[in-house]
Amino acid sequence: MASSRNNALEFSSVGSVLATNLDSTTGSFGAIQVLQDTTFGAVVSSNVDQTTHTAFSGKTLGAGTILYGQFSSVAVASGLVALHIV
Repeated sequence: MASSRNNALEFSSVGSVLATNLDSTTGSFGAIQVLQDTTFGAVVSSNVDQTTHTAFSGKTLGAGTILYGQFSSVAVASGLVALHIV
């Protein structure tokens, strides 16, 4: 039987980091939750296909969007995101 984790519980137990205009944040994040429409400068991930330093550059995602993966660096050009620590 495959094992599973309760990611919502894991995220809540270790906390989150808020990133806003012109913030560049590094760490180990399991999700990026867009709280306000956000334009990214760069997003670095080890397990999301085609994610490089420039893949998200200049892209805007709407509030309510959640990206799941293993992120190590997130740069926000404008907007507000919650980076959920793993």
